[in-house]
Amino acid sequence: MTDTRQRGAHLSGQTLAASRTELNSFYEELAFDLNDGDKGHFLSGWQCENPFVVEFLTRVRERSNEIDHRKYIYFDDDEDLVEFVRAHHTRMDVREPEAVLCGAGSTALLFALVTHLHARGVKRIHFIPPIYFTIHRAFGWYNIEALPVSPWQPYEDAFEISLPSDGASALFLTDPVWYAGKALSGDVVQTIASWQVRTGSLVIVDGSLQYLRWDGSLPEMTAILDPALTFRLVCPSKQLCIHGYRFAYLLVPKAFERAVAWTYSNIAGPVGADSVVFAREAVAAVGAGSISRKLVRLAADRHRTLRDASVIQSAVTPDAGYFVFEKINVALPENYKLVDGRYFDQHNYPGFVKVNLLSPSIDLLLRHAGPSWNGAIT
Repeated sequence: MTDTRQRGAHLSGQTLAASRTELNSFYEELAFDLNDGDKGHFLSGWQCENPFVVEFLTRVRERSNEIDHRKYIYFDDDEDLVEFVRAHHTRMDVREPEAVLCGAGSTALLFALVTHLHARGVKRIHFIPPIYFTIHRAFGWYNIEALPVSPWQPYEDAFEISLPSDGASALFLTDPVWYAGKALSGDVVQTIASWQVRTGSLVIVDGSLQYLRWDGSLPEMTAILDPALTFRLVCPSKQLCIHGYRFAYLLVPKAFERAVAWTYSNIAGPVGADSVVFAREAVAAVGAGSISRKLVRLAADRHRTLRDASVIQSAVTPDAGYFVFEKINVALPENYKLVDGRYFDQHNYPGFVKVNLLSPSIDLLLRHAGPSWNGAIT
């Protein structure tokens, strides 16, 4: 543990600031100079094929016709939606959340939460790397010092954490590690839970891709954290790979509900009417599980096929979500853009890149897998 503290300290101060500036420049170049790498359709991108939602989208469009689009609409006006989310998590987690705050996507909710911490006078926050670059940006804008509790990321063999011993701390983490498709282990979550009880510390979980375990296991491990001290972000639009509607929600401690909701309202304002309709259908679909099960099964099948054919390779064994962190062993078009470890402050895996297993461009890899794969999405 001494080595962890020493290396973590080495990553503080000027080194961390330079790293965050570098991360931001990578994503800025990708967005503005490289057209999101073919508008997000590239192998490392975020656009996804999903033929399993035709009936779902039809229902959303039909219900949208019932909405008065002339009015301002807010998620928190829909009390039934909040209760629907609460009941959903009581079933999924066998633990009722204290409060629910719905919002137009993950980014706005996370930024509102960081803004709220700043307003409370929080000057320092600890985190398990990696966290998304926009959160680093928010910390920087608000002069919140962000200190890693490990020099390694959770899927690395050497990973261990050194949590602060003082009380009233705040820990930020992402689960699963989205770009590598790896969920936190039960042992790590239990360590955090015990520390939280001992110190009374806040834990913030960016869990946008939770409930997408390849083996379908439940309950979600971070649900064991104290709901009176834990914020958990969940994003049904990401879980369903339907990105044209904006909907995510925070499971919030009751004591923070009003203040965080007011902060969010001042940042994001009202929501698109169609996204409110989408929200109710999306929570029901995630609860039913049919769409997400088909998507993760497809992702797992493609991953196994590509690995068996040596099209990709990695020492990391993914178990969640749609993204993996691998070396690609086949030729791609000249100057093809890929997102490597630098985008995630990860420098221990040279040549590894993020691969979206549901990418519209996945045939660039599947065509090398031989007759065992016909390339179809079913």
